[in-house]
Amino acid sequence: MGNISYTAHVSNKKSAITSKTKLAAVAKHNLRKYKSSDYSKDNIVIVYGTSNLIDDVKTVYHKEFDEALEEYNKKQTRPDRRIEDYFEHVAGKEQDMAVEIIIQIGDREFWKQYDDMKSYMKLSYQIMLDELRKRLPQFVVANAVVHLDEDSPHMHIVGVPMADGYKKGLSKQVSKRKVFTKEVLSRVLQDELREVANKEVNDWFGEQIKEKSKGRNYDLTVAEYKVAQETEHLEQIQEQVNDADIKLFASQIAYKELERSQTKELNEKRSELQSVRQEIASVTDKANEAVELLDKINTFISSFRLFAPAIEEYANHVEADKTIEAGNSFRGILYEIGKLLETFKKLIKEGLCWFPRLMRWKTSKGEVAPVFIEKSNGYSYSVYGYMNVDTKEYYSKELMQREIKAGNRTGTVEQMDANVEAMARDLQEILRIGAEQKRLWEVYKGR
Repeated sequence: MGNISYTAHVSNKKSAITSKTKLAAVAKHNLRKYKSSDYSKDNIVIVYGTSNLIDDVKTVYHKEFDEALEEYNKKQTRPDRRIEDYFEHVAGKEQDMAVEIIIQIGDREFWKQYDDMKSYMKLSYQIMLDELRKRLPQFVVANAVVHLDEDSPHMHIVGVPMADGYKKGLSKQVSKRKVFTKEVLSRVLQDELREVANKEVNDWFGEQIKEKSKGRNYDLTVAEYKVAQETEHLEQIQEQVNDADIKLFASQIAYKELERSQTKELNEKRSELQSVRQEIASVTDKANEAVELLDKINTFISSFRLFAPAIEEYANHVEADKTIEAGNSFRGILYEIGKLLETFKKLIKEGLCWFPRLMRWKTSKGEVAPVFIEKSNGYSYSVYGYMNVDTKEYYSKELMQREIKAGNRTGTVEQMDANVEAMARDLQEILRIGAEQKRLWEVYKGR
């Protein structure tokens, strides 16, 4: 056969859809329910279902299980054993309440050659979806979306696996284990759908799909996510703020000298006033530079405030000593908090990292930031201990955790706001004095 890749991935382990929260996260990504310059709602195609994935899954539940649920409830003599809503019931049991399949044909290198033909793949993926529904009717599809806005077009399918014949509980129930057996995964996803994909590739491009490799072909990773944007390092901005503070301080000193010179008689020598005028021009230039820098910093802070919810989430998790779920390793996604941590991460040693530029806490040991154990290649973090941001002295979590609370935060955004406000006040004073000096010079010239 040929060299074009074909992958099919079924959600499992950490990527398993075992709660309404995880289902909502899948919906958010699949239907682009967020703002990002890297992705576009205009380049996703819903080939099955609606723009509300969660409602689509609920609809499947009602259609497939309401009859069995009614029969089950009629048999219950105790009200507390009745189930009001099977969707809510399954969602609260930490089992697979839905399953996502991601199918991708061709890798990044292949699609570099055929970028102008990406849009045609929605037809091929529609055909593959129809074949999947025919060949695996026990997997009831709720929603399917084709993404054309990434390097390789691919399809996300979300559905509900169901099995019947149960003697205990409902006669028909959700069951990933019974539907997605190794035999089904290999035969349907890796053999039969591979043949369908091969026909589509041959029809469109005159090429062939790779042969199925030996081993675990039913759990292949689709690497599709990336960080939405790059952010400047906060340290660079802080250096700019410090530089601006120095310039402003020098300007203030110069203007104070000018202010004292206002007490002199206006009949001083022209040469002396000319020198003053030059000094005014020099200080005004410095003030204008500071104004430009202040504008740049304000622009950065405005964009940085977009991360405020993620920063708050980060701080809350640290103070509660909770594991930070930064993303989904199965689907290669970083949540908003994960993108933030990736931007500001500093490695201490293998497996340990910290984010001293993101948030700090004032304690009896000085200003500290948490040290984390990094798990799953950056998809989750657990607090390991604390380190002084100045001396780098390490303290155990047991020693410091009681002091890590909201009232002791020294957040980066707040510090930057305070610096910018102080700079703005200084600039206003400098510009006021400069205007007064200019007025006095004009008065002198007019005499």
